[in-house]
Amino acid sequence: MALQARQLETLLRNDGNRAGIFPSNLPFPKGLHFLDRLRYVRAFARCLLIWIKLPRGIRHTDIVHIFAASWWYFFLVVAPAVIWGRWFGKRVIINYRSGEGKAFFRSYGWLAKPVFRLASAVTAPSEFLAQPMRERFGLAVLVVPNFIDFTAFRFRERHVFQPQMLITRHLIKIYGVETVLRAFRAVQEHRADSSLWIAGTGDQEESLRHLAADWNLKNLRFLGNVAHEELPAIYDQCDILLNGSYVDNFPASLLEASASGLVVISTRAGGIPFLYENGKNAILVEPGDWKGLAAGVERVLADPSLGRSLAEEALRMCRQFDWENVRTLLYRSYKLAVPQAIESESRHIAGAERSLAGPR
Repeated sequence: MALQARQLETLLRNDGNRAGIFPSNLPFPKGLHFLDRLRYVRAFARCLLIWIKLPRGIRHTDIVHIFAASWWYFFLVVAPAVIWGRWFGKRVIINYRSGEGKAFFRSYGWLAKPVFRLASAVTAPSEFLAQPMRERFGLAVLVVPNFIDFTAFRFRERHVFQPQMLITRHLIKIYGVETVLRAFRAVQEHRADSSLWIAGTGDQEESLRHLAADWNLKNLRFLGNVAHEELPAIYDQCDILLNGSYVDNFPASLLEASASGLVVISTRAGGIPFLYENGKNAILVEPGDWKGLAAGVERVLADPSLGRSLAEEALRMCRQFDWENVRTLLYRSYKLAVPQAIESESRHIAGAERSLAGPR
């Protein structure tokens, strides 16, 4: 969410708008940095800091665009932002993005409903979340997908696919990186030259490193936190993106890999099947199926024509998420006119909008 927010800020400013970010991970004032060491206390202390600073941040804006997640974050951060925004008479957009949305709605939908209905508009990146919100809350939810910067991520055609694999996710349990490591171990048993790069950090990193050492995995690199502007060069050095998610929504990392020409081999968690179709533009398996991930890698390595077909179809799918298309939908949620100079560039939005839901 933070990455999309930073990119959105830049693009809105390029359109001539004044835009800024109010972060939910505000640093503590001098003298209170010790709170960062108190795991649970720091979360509530940071919320208190947000509640104090939110009114001043919102007062001088016209539109409040809230990147919303689930659980405690929704009630402690999202709800106050909505309430303050409406109090000051601003247009408030809840951009709900959580891959755990359905579970959240089942448990706390009754409490979240007034917050959603208080917003001026509600958007979601795909039908995976939009449809449940329409059904649960009776809202008109507009699909405004994540966008891709095609000036940064350039497609490179692979005529032959090498066993050079990549993960670009946070190293946390819901993204199933251990599943990918198991798949990589299976591939490496038959292909000693196979490699796996892991771009990301998280609380699972230490345990994943121990697993890699226990299994004696070769050619495995933990790249740590990689700046977004450095990712295109990393994608260019790999041929296959692996993703083991158990929970997901609209993973921009998969789309960036497809825009760069990699073949996506992933679980079908959450909203992924709303973007990718098994056998058409990716290889999809059930969450936790490391054998299926490994088999998908072997299929692509053995049949380069399959890999080329998947990569080319994925690129065609990704084109609808170019900023020129997404911009028009975003401005519609803001109730702003698209800047005159770019209207002609977005003239094909109607066709793109109809296909945003993707395959079921």
